[in-house]
Amino acid sequence: MTIEAPTIAAVVGARDEDPVLTEVRLDTLRGDEVLVDIAASGVCHTDLTAIDGGVPVGYPMVLGHEGAGTVVATGAAVAHVAVGDRVVLTFDSCGTCARCRDRHPAACVEFASRNYRGARPDGSPTMHDADGRPLGAAWLAQSSWSTRAIARAANTVPIGDEIPFALAAALGCGVLTGAGTVLNVLRPGLDDGLLVIGAGTVGLAAVMAARAAGCARIVVVEPSEARRALALELGAQVAIAPAELDPRAHRCTRALDTVGTQGAIDAALGALAAPGMCATVALRPGANAITVSQTALLWGRSLVGVIEGDAVPATAVPMLVRLWRAGLLPLERLVTRFPFGHAAEAVRAARSGEAVKPVLVMHDDARDAATPPVRTGTAATRVRAIAAAGHGDADELAALWDVLPAVRSDDLRGLWRGTGIDTGHRVHAMLTRASWYGKDFVDGAHVQPLVCRDAAGALRADAELAGGGAWLADCEHRGKVTAAMSYDARPTHDHFVRVDADAVLGVMAGRGALDGGRPYFFLLEREADAGGVA
Repeated sequence: MTIEAPTIAAVVGARDEDPVLTEVRLDTLRGDEVLVDIAASGVCHTDLTAIDGGVPVGYPMVLGHEGAGTVVATGAAVAHVAVGDRVVLTFDSCGTCARCRDRHPAACVEFASRNYRGARPDGSPTMHDADGRPLGAAWLAQSSWSTRAIARAANTVPIGDEIPFALAAALGCGVLTGAGTVLNVLRPGLDDGLLVIGAGTVGLAAVMAARAAGCARIVVVEPSEARRALALELGAQVAIAPAELDPRAHRCTRALDTVGTQGAIDAALGALAAPGMCATVALRPGANAITVSQTALLWGRSLVGVIEGDAVPATAVPMLVRLWRAGLLPLERLVTRFPFGHAAEAVRAARSGEAVKPVLVMHDDARDAATPPVRTGTAATRVRAIAAAGHGDADELAALWDVLPAVRSDDLRGLWRGTGIDTGHRVHAMLTRASWYGKDFVDGAHVQPLVCRDAAGALRADAELAGGGAWLADCEHRGKVTAAMSYDARPTHDHFVRVDADAVLGVMAGRGALDGGRPYFFLLEREADAGGVA
């Protein structure tokens, strides 16, 4: 497909120059590519690093790698999106190397050539100036500081019809990095504390994700008083200036460095408990050498570098959208909108810190007026509220399941009282008819999965309805290794995550577990004394 219509892009003519709106032309769309009408695109620190010459790109260059918009054309090989779909654009990966196959696309062996080259992996341009000369583009396989952009199928993610484009844009990189690093790498449990160095988009996204996950304590270190105040509003218990960080008073088992300097690494590792894990995510020019105490690491501390939250965008971005719908990811608190014609002003606001997440808006979005309520609790309190109401939305419950911490199968011993959540799933009606009470985890090899009340009110294990018994093990589900219960005679499994010390959220999986595409969710609460089970 040849793209004839002119496109307007914010072109950076040379190093350290402001972007200038310029008419450009897009190349012919290839089979694995998608043409997107860009409605909004974020301004990210990585874009600023490229403008400053910290990434070896060729000028003139069109940046922007947090695009959101509507699909207007697709190549012949694209199947997962169609014309009219609302999408977020994120980073590219090959999809075939061992790292991609192992669900670590940000570690793709072709990451640099696909995202930082300023052209397609084969070197061909996706964008030309009005006279036909190639421009540096395909920045993270999109260059979305433009009214239209060519992306690849691999970095184009459908987002549904509810979230405004200006908020969705932030999910492409900054929020994905912060929230993803917490949920995919650091994975704090309910007893863990998280130290966050830097309260930009990445750091504040980490705060929101950690709060939703039920992290016991969140400490933010940030020089800006206004951003410290925002961090407290978004879920941090402590927000202090760098000079106020006392490693002993603010000891945490998890740490996130979003700054990438020697001082930031020293602060994060200095306050890190042993054992403990620190993730560093900042992209700075050059090799950015730092010194780390090997002796400190010997005591069980670890330092890991993370790109793009080690996320799989195809699943992570929709999950973040569902968290936004649930009111647990208030993106509107981070985003400042700038008309596309004010691209240079947006870049300056990002540099100065005036805006946490500047987003260029190419055209109005009627959805901007509608945002979900911001909830003051966590995923755990939301789960309990839904269970108390007796009914909920399967998409929201899936997002809550994804954000809650794992639980070990060894922790599921004894009798648990169940509360089924009605999402219209056929299993709920079956359990209601059977007067389902809960589950009895006798030991790892013996589970009575369907404990019900008989006509006299006594508890009995309904082995006939369950098709026998069940057993426990830790296994992976939706990218998380957590406790799972497998039925002896049915191809069905229940996977659990921790709500609190005495409650877990379960979801059914396996062959035949879906009803109209919906999984079944239920809450289990530990029963201290409910009598025997026949």
